[in-house]
Amino acid sequence: MLDVAAPRILYFDKFSLDLARGSLRAGDQDIELRPKAFEVLKYLAINAGRLITKQELYEAVWPNVIVSDDSIAQCIRELRGKLADDDHSLIKTVSRRGYLLDVTVTTSALEQTSALEQMAVTAAATEGRQSGLAPQVAYRGPIDAPRTWAAVLTFFFSAVWGATFLLGGTSLTGPRHGLGEPQTVFQDCETCPEMVVLPAGDFMMGSPASELGRVDVEGLPRRVVIPKRIAIGKFEVTVEQMSIFMTETGMNIGGSCRRLVNPERSPPTWSGPEYSLEHPGYEVTASHPAVCISWHEAQSYVAWLQRRTGKPYRLPTEAEWEYAARAGTATRYSFGNDENTLCVYSRFADLNSQFGWHDACHSELVAYGAAPVGSLKPNPWGVFDMHGNVWEWVEDCWTPNPLEIPLDGTAFSRPGNCEIGVMRGGSFSSSSLMVRSAIRSPMRTAQHYFNTGLRVALTLGD
Repeated sequence: MLDVAAPRILYFDKFSLDLARGSLRAGDQDIELRPKAFEVLKYLAINAGRLITKQELYEAVWPNVIVSDDSIAQCIRELRGKLADDDHSLIKTVSRRGYLLDVTVTTSALEQTSALEQMAVTAAATEGRQSGLAPQVAYRGPIDAPRTWAAVLTFFFSAVWGATFLLGGTSLTGPRHGLGEPQTVFQDCETCPEMVVLPAGDFMMGSPASELGRVDVEGLPRRVVIPKRIAIGKFEVTVEQMSIFMTETGMNIGGSCRRLVNPERSPPTWSGPEYSLEHPGYEVTASHPAVCISWHEAQSYVAWLQRRTGKPYRLPTEAEWEYAARAGTATRYSFGNDENTLCVYSRFADLNSQFGWHDACHSELVAYGAAPVGSLKPNPWGVFDMHGNVWEWVEDCWTPNPLEIPLDGTAFSRPGNCEIGVMRGGSFSSSSLMVRSAIRSPMRTAQHYFNTGLRVALTLGD
């Protein structure tokens, strides 16, 4: 459930639905809807991705009134006409069962960054459709609590997991490091990433229903096992490291990059693909994190590391990334739940930033853009910038269903090409809610954005 105090504007495809004003817009143009048609669209939108039966629509839109099937049919016809949904790709009819709004609905309550613009792209990928630029937090479930047994079960399991957290730990059975325990650090070559050794163990992946800022794609906590020791980059891959890779391979990467033009606005606007790794829209040095990197280019970099070192470098899986980010904790952040402490650990859209959605605390980093890696405090396992700075690609293909993420620490993959990948951690343009340990976001694997980079991983064995 979303924070009821948040603005209630929903975005999908190229449209925005203002729940407070009862209006539908496409860009700056108002679209007139009859009141009942608006209510039908509203209910479909707040339950996007879920089949809504006719009976459920009756109860939601026409409570205590007897109406015929034609009342719903008229509203659906009107909506399809207003949305230019001639092929029924937005509002789908499931024969004899009901209707489904087959888009990802996002909300203006949280972040407005380029990376999260891709949240709107994800659900539409199977239809070959790209949504309008309304980069918000992805939402694929009801805003209001459903009056079903599912809500009761969610509450029950959330309470169980919450009790587990309060009693002191993420791990149910396996070994785990204590907080702040020193870690082994190594580097396979002078210009290779520094790596932090992490133990085999287990943890609870996801977020409890009570966690502030939570979205459904994070999933309720599930026990995930990391069966072998791994090493993860102590820092995000830097401009210097990526430049060496480009020099040695002759590859020209990190181009055709977009950035926010006026981040103080809500929603902001976007540049053309005119930025790059060397010029992402803010001044960078050798120690800044490399950005404007696509998932495919990140894969090329780790493949080069493999050849250079003879070791199986790769991107971390989603599970490994969250394991490293949590560092033995079960709180919103690796240091606890208080976002007012975040400025000590994270480069994000704090109160000194230019972003219109800034929040939490005041930092000493006023300049626009990412900070050099390692500028702030590390997490308890000695890994830096897991909260914010730049979004980080992981190995997995995207799934909006967190139950599909493997429980053995491996990556979720799809047959054929991985068109939508996963980013973790948030960035310097993210609100405090979007740099939590559990946050996950999809983005097209070929895209380049000013706040997206990578961190590397390595399996070490038993």
